[in-house]
Amino acid sequence: MASRVLARVLGTTLLALLLALAVLVVGAVLALVAIGLVAAGVAVPVAVGLVAAGVLAVGLLVARGVRGSSAREHEPAYRLSRFAAANGFEVEPQVDEPVRPSGAFDVGILRIARNVVRTRGPRTVEVATYTYSAGYRDGEPFAFTYAMVALDRTLPRVVVETMPARGVRGARAPRGVERVWELPVEGPFGDRHQAYGPVRSATGTARAVFTPEIVEMLVRGPLPLAAEVSGDRLFLFSERALDLLDPAVWERLLGTATDLAARLSRADGPGGPGGAPGTR
Repeated sequence: MASRVLARVLGTTLLALLLALAVLVVGAVLALVAIGLVAAGVAVPVAVGLVAAGVLAVGLLVARGVRGSSAREHEPAYRLSRFAAANGFEVEPQVDEPVRPSGAFDVGILRIARNVVRTRGPRTVEVATYTYSAGYRDGEPFAFTYAMVALDRTLPRVVVETMPARGVRGARAPRGVERVWELPVEGPFGDRHQAYGPVRSATGTARAVFTPEIVEMLVRGPLPLAAEVSGDRLFLFSERALDLLDPAVWERLLGTATDLAARLSRADGPGGPGGAPGTR
């Protein structure tokens, strides 16, 4: 929080300095123009009027440019809010320093969840684009899109990442997500994923939580996803920020999140009675 406040103060100070410099430059230019007009024989009132007209024209152009830029900047958020309202979803433009049960939300500074959309119903899904800075000078902010959904029970912490194959992108979990102990997961997609759990997890942990059918849901299609089970929460991650105005993105995120959550929440499903030993 302190780093975010400091960044805002520094940004405001820099903007004020730039505006002051711009005022000095414009004032000097206008003074030179007025002197030149008077030297050319133009009456002082006429010279002042011409300079004032020039200032007004420049001001109108700047104001128009600012309005246009602001409209372009806010249009995606406006369209997303319309989409959310049409579907009965809740939308929050920005959440600073969001607290979520995943290490992905504890890395870096200036941590912000943007365009946070939450569905309504018995199983709420939260979707947002998350950005943060690594903290070094001129560093580009990192960004990824996530979906979070609650489970009906607590499961072992497991991470599954999708590997690229045959020209299809993969999906690694964001920085901060624990990848300390590789776990085997069997099935037809063994070359398309890697699974991780806490140190010295039982070898059946990933197999019990992420069955081949569930892994298939993560790797299939043009938008592969990484997944993390953290207690009673399921996270889906993309490697990059996704276009939340694209219906295909919403179909993929909401469909996968609700389907996986239902499968993982079943008492006789992954990790339930009859699962691999040592999974609870």
